Amino acid sequence: MAIDTMDKIVAALWGGQKKDFFKASQTAEGAGTWHSLWKAVAIPPAGVNPGSLVGVIPTDNTLGAFLFTNYLQSKIMQIIASGITSGKLIIYDRLFHNSEMSGIITTDTSLGSVPDLTRPDALGGGVELWGEIYTAIGATTATLNIKYTNQDGTTGRNATYSHPANAESVGQMFPLILQAGDTGIRKPTSYNWSATTGTAGNFGLTLLRRICEIPLETKGQIYSFADLGQSKIYDDACLAMMILCSATNTGIIQGSFTIGQG
Repeated sequence: MAIDTMDKIVAALWGGQKKDFFKASQTAEGAGTWHSLWKAVAIPPAGVNPGSLVGVIPTDNTLGAFLFTNYLQSKIMQIIASGITSGKLIIYDRLFHNSEMSGIITTDTSLGSVPDLTRPDALGGGVELWGEIYTAIGATTATLNIKYTNQDGTTGRNATYSHPANAESVGQMFPLILQAGDTGIRKPTSYNWSATTGTAGNFGLTLLRRICEIPLETKGQIYSFADLGQSKIYDDACLAMMILCSATNTGIIQGSFTIGQG
């Protein structure tokens, strides 16, 4: 049943699942950079490194995600949020993640038997490809190349990221640019650097679909269903958070959101 009338919206809001969050401040790279809250402690508990090159499909039962009950249709109906440091907060579905990728690999290296996405996000575009730093890589300029299968099932596509002449902060996320004409990704397949960054470190790839995004301000704000875009949350979604930073720390982030179902 669609949440498509005011009575259904009210019922979904007041009968929804309330999810609190509280994340400790993280050391960020600086203004204009992205930082993952996946491994930030408190509520929900900190997640862990995916632990393998081939990766896994996380769900709401994965440590670090918001646990919720599946239903016919789920959407975020309201968010109450504040942050010690201003920024932009994104709640997203973490569709796939891996780790154990190296900053010194300069020959094309297979990721292995990467699993297919299990939630119906891969078709039609909208799935984004991000890198995530678990242990800092080197500080030498280089281009990261990721071979992938696009939203239409076309293989051998190439996404890129220009690594600057500094080492990203642990926990930093960075978006990769898909090949021209592509609107999404089904799976990554291999990677290489144009030159070694100087340090192997440990980083991974995260495939995600944005659910909603809000400005984060020091004075708490309430955002209603009309502000949040009504993006669907699929069953078993691994809901997680990331922030666009305005300073060299993310600040304490706290609040709650309501998952309405109908």
